[in-house]
Amino acid sequence: MSRSVLHSPEAVAAPAPRPLGSPPQMPHAEANDNRPRQGPETRMFELPSEVWVVMVGCYGVFLLALLGATGDAGASFAIAISAVYIAMFFGTGRAMLRQGPAQPRSPLEQSNARLQTQFGSLSKWEVYLQVLIVPGAVAFFGVAVAVIGAAAL
Repeated sequence: MSRSVLHSPEAVAAPAPRPLGSPPQMPHAEANDNRPRQGPETRMFELPSEVWVVMVGCYGVFLLALLGATGDAGASFAIAISAVYIAMFFGTGRAMLRQGPAQPRSPLEQSNARLQTQFGSLSKWEVYLQVLIVPGAVAFFGVAVAVIGAAAL
């Protein structure tokens, strides 16, 4: 298969000669759909605050379940360090968000709202499920460890 089939003509065109001492020009990077970029991206936190609260709560349940399952001083110290890392993870994003301009309200806070993604639109509950599946699984794992630990006693 020839290269012209795989790439647009701009991507395989010969580079223009550059003057000595000037930095090399980077080739045009194509997107998968071969459309050039229209401008800079604007990323917003488009999730309602309750999603973040549930996410932090899931990690809190996980840590408390592990603390209840283990309970000794060595494990408590490791769990405290993990709690600090989780606080840093969520706190850094919150601190950075406060440095920028005010964020608009989430489109998911409207009735019958849908969030537009690169692969199509998602309903509010589809977004919540996609975002909270991993924190929920982590909380479930912590509770399962605590229940198994309690049953073994």
